[in-house]
Amino acid sequence: MRKKLDTLNTLSAIPFFISSVSLWIIPFLDTDDGLPAAGIIAALLFWTGLLSGAVIQTGLFLKCRKLNFRRKTHRPRLPLALAGVSFVMLVLLVIFRSRTTFVVVGALFCTLVFLQAAVIIKRKECLK
Repeated sequence: MRKKLDTLNTLSAIPFFISSVSLWIIPFLDTDDGLPAAGIIAALLFWTGLLSGAVIQTGLFLKCRKLNFRRKTHRPRLPLALAGVSFVMLVLLVIFRSRTTFVVVGALFCTLVFLQAAVIIKRKECLK
């Protein structure tokens, strides 16, 4: 049972990764004439990946709780700390109205990747 849940946990990284990578479409969009089709596709990829990864992780959380699996270590602190630093950078970039879209998207990308990694690592610790 643990092996199956661990595989499902690993597979949840795929929609999370697709969600994060879809953000890199934003700097290349030409939004002068409204939202182009690529923007809609990027939004669909982002939300579909984020929601499907969250649904998988929620299912794993409930299953682990039902089977009374508990984590033994506290490894996800580093990804959470990095996500916090990335989020603070993102907020500062937005406050100071950064003109560089790549920097803002990069900070958002790092925040999401580190948060998603923390969730996956935390679940992996429960399944050991």
